[in-house]
Amino acid sequence: MNTRSTLLPISYIKVANHINPNIYYMKTLALGFILLAISSISTYGQGINQTVKGRVVDSETQQPIAGANISVQGTQLGVSSGSDGFFKIVGVPVGRYDINISFIGYEASTIPNITVTSAKEVVLSVAMKQSFQQMEQVVVRANGRKDRTVNTMANISARTFSVEETRRYAGGLDDPARMASAFAGVTVGNIQDNAISIRGNTPKSVLWRVEGVEIPNPNHFAGGNVAGGGFVSLFSSQMLSNSDFFTGAFPAEYANAMAGVFDIKLRTGNSEKYENTVQVGVMGIDLASEGPLSKGKGSSYLFNYRYSTAGLLSKLKIIPTDQVPVYQDLSFKVNIPTKTYGTFSIWGIGGVDHLSEPVDDDSTKWETSWDRLKFSWDIYTGAAGLSHKITLGKTYISTTVALSGTSNELIQDRYDDYMQMRPNAAIKSKTGTFTASTTINSKISQRHTLRAGLTLKQLFYNLDISNTIHEDPTSYQNMILQDGASQAYECFWQSKYQLSNVLNLQVGVNTMLLALNNSYSVDPRISLKYQLAENHSLTLGMGKHSQIEELRFYFIRKQVNGENQFPNKNLKLAQAHHIILGYDWNISKDLRLKLETYYQQLYRVPGIADSSYSLINFSQDWAFYEKLVNNTKGRNFGVDVTFERFLSKGYYYLATASIFSSKYKAGDNTWHNTRFNKGYSVNLLAGKEVSLSKNRTLGANARVNFLGGERKSPILEAESIKNKRAILDESKAFSEQYPSTYYLDVTLTYRTNHKKYTGTWALQVKNILGSPIYSGPAYNFKTKQVEEQKVTLVLPVISYRIDF
Repeated sequence: MNTRSTLLPISYIKVANHINPNIYYMKTLALGFILLAISSISTYGQGINQTVKGRVVDSETQQPIAGANISVQGTQLGVSSGSDGFFKIVGVPVGRYDINISFIGYEASTIPNITVTSAKEVVLSVAMKQSFQQMEQVVVRANGRKDRTVNTMANISARTFSVEETRRYAGGLDDPARMASAFAGVTVGNIQDNAISIRGNTPKSVLWRVEGVEIPNPNHFAGGNVAGGGFVSLFSSQMLSNSDFFTGAFPAEYANAMAGVFDIKLRTGNSEKYENTVQVGVMGIDLASEGPLSKGKGSSYLFNYRYSTAGLLSKLKIIPTDQVPVYQDLSFKVNIPTKTYGTFSIWGIGGVDHLSEPVDDDSTKWETSWDRLKFSWDIYTGAAGLSHKITLGKTYISTTVALSGTSNELIQDRYDDYMQMRPNAAIKSKTGTFTASTTINSKISQRHTLRAGLTLKQLFYNLDISNTIHEDPTSYQNMILQDGASQAYECFWQSKYQLSNVLNLQVGVNTMLLALNNSYSVDPRISLKYQLAENHSLTLGMGKHSQIEELRFYFIRKQVNGENQFPNKNLKLAQAHHIILGYDWNISKDLRLKLETYYQQLYRVPGIADSSYSLINFSQDWAFYEKLVNNTKGRNFGVDVTFERFLSKGYYYLATASIFSSKYKAGDNTWHNTRFNKGYSVNLLAGKEVSLSKNRTLGANARVNFLGGERKSPILEAESIKNKRAILDESKAFSEQYPSTYYLDVTLTYRTNHKKYTGTWALQVKNILGSPIYSGPAYNFKTKQVEEQKVTLVLPVISYRIDF
């Protein structure tokens, strides 16, 4: 039973057959090196200094810490925080430093790899964790944990990432998702897309949060190739603060995800000085600004606007594609602290995308079905909120109201066999969510911290989806037509107990209810951390996790005896159990080894009765039109290894390896490989910074990724040729595999500091060796055979950034 419909012909940079992409990227590389060479001809400036400032608070209560010692490692510079927790260190020479913070009764911490430039002051947020060992004097330790997460409730399968890493990691393209693909347990698919699979799970099982609120897929051209992915993130690196990434058994406050979580934090603008950034490059033009709203009041603004240059470059045929991608985005945050009523912030992100492709009227040139299609696609995505945070003694309360949503409109037409243009798809989807959320964090005692929260969601939807089945023009019909609203509710509590100086326990529960069909979940979570020795620890995490499907799946309608029926409306929540055992060894202050082994048991995942089809393998299918039942089980298990040297003395390296298995059993009652069961992934990253002078720095970064191929189902050759489309043997679902592959990414940066501005050239190249990309089988009208589609794409990105 083959129920799959043809995917949308969206390939963000689809290389034309008559153009050699190698010529394009070689020219771009040559131009980049010429620009870098020209830029290196600059005068040696005098010594340039900058200010490093920030605020020190208790990580649990957010109360300011007065008298904390803050020092710049490698210098004699240092100060103590004031009664309000604020500090300011002036006269710091430009360069890269670790910032050490210590205070009696608290664990010393280190903020690593802070880049001090001439253009912008460095503004830090320091959260210190109370120590459970008596301290008789202040001790400055340079080996504070450099990998500690922002979320203090995270014990296992979590790591923080910084703006610096999204820019520095080769192949990251300033994108959190692409950057995270270098972490253990994470694999990528098509390099044109930033969708990631975590521990063998579908990318749509990843949750995105901003400022504590769930948001829709925050990517340009979201879901074009893979649900859960897109071309590039809406987030500009100018907006990000240190954020967290989870790959399993996440804390109880995270709901509606079964694979992983991006918990994104937006930084606060400088409240004392106006600062600006302009960046021009192949990916787009960025304009950013920040500064005080009213000097002396502590309030600030920060915004970033980006417009893609890809549309212009494609029109000029600099990018070899017939598609015309255009996108733009705007992000902002306004921060208003008060003396009595806490801190208010207004924030938002939004993106506008347009992609279109004309049809070739000459049928003699057609090779695949995509060549007889034309389409136009418009997407509007956004989220905006009002947040309030207040500290009352040892308790702080965070409250947010937010509105988010996505508008998707894709119109697709196709030539039939008689050269008549016929409608093939009309996707009109508008979904939105009004969210009201509050979280209370209270330090009950020195050893016990309690966190609890409640989230109310009002869901809005206006869905009008029409499509053909297998591109048969006579089958064109409306599949979903629904307009209305529903609700979803989430609540959680979580406690952190320091049972002893070496044993930490975290326990909690998350509950979720979808009022649309009254399906609900009760998900307990627990984790333990045992400090074997000063630099050795064991962690154990277990948790149950649940997820709501896309609303369109619930509203698929069928005509039965002339009446509309909705066979999927009562789908239950898909669920999974995670069990993780980890070992962490801080070999030295800059070197660590981390091992994690895990087992995940998935169940109640929707699939088709008596078929191997299951949403556990879902990639993308806008024309899906089948009845679903909660009939799928799955199991993922594997080992993740991380060996990392943090950036110090001008260089860093990161080696990650994952060996895993991902299987499922759906309606046919047979165990199969999942689509995402690649088997293994190995990442090797390294980078070096060289100071050419006091004010000039050259950086080189490289990453190589080895990974198994994505799974595929065998092709039924005779049946496919007869029907002139690829028909798969679903009885042997995902029994075959694409070849293993490797990607090599390179990033070069050149930064110069001047008295009033900093200039940075960057050249980033993805897939520099031109490894092929496989996109699935298609019938070839010329050869009259079903052939695997593959293309070689090298993506060079040059940019120049000026901070002033």
